[in-house]
Amino acid sequence: MRVPRSAAVEHCRFSQWSLAPFHLGSLIGPYNGGGFPIVFPILQGVFHVDRATLSVIVPAYFVTFGLCQFFSGTISDLTSRRGTILVGFATFGLAALLCAGAPNLPVFVLGCILLGVTNAFTTPILLATLGDALPPQRLPRTVAVFSAANQSGHLLGPLVAGFLAGWSWRLFFVSVALLSWIAGGWLFFWFRRFGGAVPDRPRVESLRASLHELARALNRAVAQVVALAFLTNAAVMGTAYLLGQTLRDLWQLDYATIGVIVSLYGLGAILFGPPAGFLLERFGLRTGSTIGLFAVSLSIATMALAPHPWVFAGAYLALGLAAMLTWTAFSTLAVQAAPTHRGTASAYFSGARFLIQGLAPAVYTPTYGMFGPRAVFALSAALALSALVPLRSFRPHHTGANTPAAATND
Repeated sequence: MRVPRSAAVEHCRFSQWSLAPFHLGSLIGPYNGGGFPIVFPILQGVFHVDRATLSVIVPAYFVTFGLCQFFSGTISDLTSRRGTILVGFATFGLAALLCAGAPNLPVFVLGCILLGVTNAFTTPILLATLGDALPPQRLPRTVAVFSAANQSGHLLGPLVAGFLAGWSWRLFFVSVALLSWIAGGWLFFWFRRFGGAVPDRPRVESLRASLHELARALNRAVAQVVALAFLTNAAVMGTAYLLGQTLRDLWQLDYATIGVIVSLYGLGAILFGPPAGFLLERFGLRTGSTIGLFAVSLSIATMALAPHPWVFAGAYLALGLAAMLTWTAFSTLAVQAAPTHRGTASAYFSGARFLIQGLAPAVYTPTYGMFGPRAVFALSAALALSALVPLRSFRPHHTGANTPAAATND
């Protein structure tokens, strides 16, 4: 269905402030995930379990989050962006409250699973909605701001979790619930005011017809951005749950200091958000992605060799800068990969990111136990370089002159 002319004119006038509820909504998932490294050592004592047993919370959240995104975007493509997003934020808050009140590890794991399920209906659908509402020339810089806000969750989550840990780790999950409901309420009013700028989803004639259309949307470009997401996040965030443990084992730091160091990734992402969008418009998505992947690998290698906690901290800050450039480029490629089914493409891209983050403990936990934390980060650095293989063969999906596909070319 074509967008009404008034809405088409209106969406071109969106300021970043008018898109603020999208940016707020984008940070809540990383805010929740960013608190995990801080509460992880605490939960070992609370639930009286060892590191290997407690590691189950990582796949419980991230694998569920990743897998559910392989159908959440499709649901939004076939039904309604608005309904999908609002239900997602409402139920994500309820799942966070279950974690906050968990009396034992099984209940906490259940809460993590529900967090993963419900979060799948938030961030990737927000990204797809931006692709629907904005003209192509606005996408790179808007996605840069969106990505910076998303990554700022990695700054706020550890800081808040480290601060609240002095009273109770449960308060952190209460804060997750409150933020989720605030974002959901704000988005409710956004859709009431600007919903006309988002094209109506086509009516579903039959399940068979819908599946046929979705199969056509899953082109080579979608497969390539999925591969990029899988490999890159294995390097960037696959070890995140071990950061608190690493800093305690290597340098015996307190939780507040650990919170500050872990938050530096998010700070780097925030600082580099606007410049990343400008650089990608200037030099192209593939060139920017290549630079970003090399910088990611170098930053993680420095973390592996760091002789002092503040060298480690500086490298983690640099990782945030490099990852911001990389994820902004990849997110824009995902939005462009299947323009007729942006929800599916965006969710597949995001799903691959978090699926590997959930599966990572199967590799990183035993590596940590056998070889120590430095070997874990050396492995991550190598994985970052491996993402150059699908990037070099990437070819955008050409859909006509009104798409920003040319921006992917160097």
